[in-house]
Amino acid sequence: MSGDTENNTAGPTLEVPVRRSIFGLQFRFTVLVLCLTLSVVALVGVVLVDLTGQLLSRQKHEQCQQLGLLLARCSGEALARRDSAALESLAREFSADDPILFVTFIDPAGAAVACADASGSVGPGAVPSRQPPGDIMLGHPLFVPRQDQVDAHLEVTYPVNHPHPAGDGDRSPVGYVCVGLDVQRTMGEVASAVDLFSGTGIAVLVVTVPLVYLVVRCIVVPLNELSRTVGRFARGDLGARSTVRRSDEVGTLAATFNAMADELERNHRQITSLNTDLERRVARRTTQLRELAAREPLTGLYNRRHFNEVLTRRFSEAVRYQADLSCLMIDLDDFKTVNDRFGHHVGDESLVLLATVISSQLRAADLAARFGGDEFIVLLPQTSADRAEVLATRIVEKFALDLADQLPRVRVSLSIGIASVAEASPADPEDLIRAADRALYRAKTEGKSRIALAVPA
Repeated sequence: MSGDTENNTAGPTLEVPVRRSIFGLQFRFTVLVLCLTLSVVALVGVVLVDLTGQLLSRQKHEQCQQLGLLLARCSGEALARRDSAALESLAREFSADDPILFVTFIDPAGAAVACADASGSVGPGAVPSRQPPGDIMLGHPLFVPRQDQVDAHLEVTYPVNHPHPAGDGDRSPVGYVCVGLDVQRTMGEVASAVDLFSGTGIAVLVVTVPLVYLVVRCIVVPLNELSRTVGRFARGDLGARSTVRRSDEVGTLAATFNAMADELERNHRQITSLNTDLERRVARRTTQLRELAAREPLTGLYNRRHFNEVLTRRFSEAVRYQADLSCLMIDLDDFKTVNDRFGHHVGDESLVLLATVISSQLRAADLAARFGGDEFIVLLPQTSADRAEVLATRIVEKFALDLADQLPRVRVSLSIGIASVAEASPADPEDLIRAADRALYRAKTEGKSRIALAVPA
């Protein structure tokens, strides 16, 4: 079962390289170059073979014409006398040459007077006579295919004129000479030329195939490496660089890509650094805005909304871990009189002074807020009512000293109500505030300028 899975998994994995090798640039370019090479070699071979054949054919035609003309001039007197011996000797002498197959002398009536062929046979019957057809021009070689015992050859017939014509009007021939020229050797030479060109073409292909492959490989391999590097860079690997080091266009392309990658990586780092710095600034600014939103603008203490949020968390922690939690409700006695007598700006200075005194007496874990008007509230985690009363006493004393020093004309005092989870047993955070508020109310009704502890309801 696992073997089938492995086979199924390996199939698609191997298909991609196969398709790339078949449809890749290296394969296509190699096939293109080979096809062009084959076409050029074939075209050049056909043209050269055709030109060679035409040249050899022209040479054979000219040779045949010259032999016929020469024999016609040499045999005029002998043929006029019908001297068979002289004609046979002349025919045998010429037919001894290798290219000539036969020589035949014919009288005006078309009968063979003398003949000789390449084998040395002589006589009128040695070679079939060739009576010149009336519709074929004399002196033009004709190709005669193989027939009977005679191979394929070029055959030309020339008229033999009288060597001593009686007058200007006596131009009738005394006979004809027919010469057959062997073309087997010529055909063999053409065949040899074809074989030579074919062998040369095959040799060129044998040399071209590996050369083309190596040349294409020298181009495609660095391009493939560069393509893989670009793919890695595109997938997020900003450190990917091409290892191609060449002095040609591919090397220039690789060097350009590396320079571009360096610049993009440098820009990315700058952007990342700027983004990190921006996020840090945004976070700091957000914290500042949240802090500003949570604070009361006049005194700088937290507002009631933020105090309620912290109180909810601290109350839950106190209940869960059975720790004490105290709350101070602070009020300025006769604050309305200060506003009426000295103005609201002096009243504001009194509130700011009280907020400063409260903040100076608190721990880092404590929290003070302006509850509303001239009322302030303080939350003391893990603090009992007795310790909260000690803190309240310090606040009262410190405020009296600072008020006498900074606002000697103002005569105000503090009333403080204290409630703790352990003593008041509140049911919820709001109940703790109400307990501290009831203690504050009792302190005011008992004469003001005093500290009162909440009792269980």
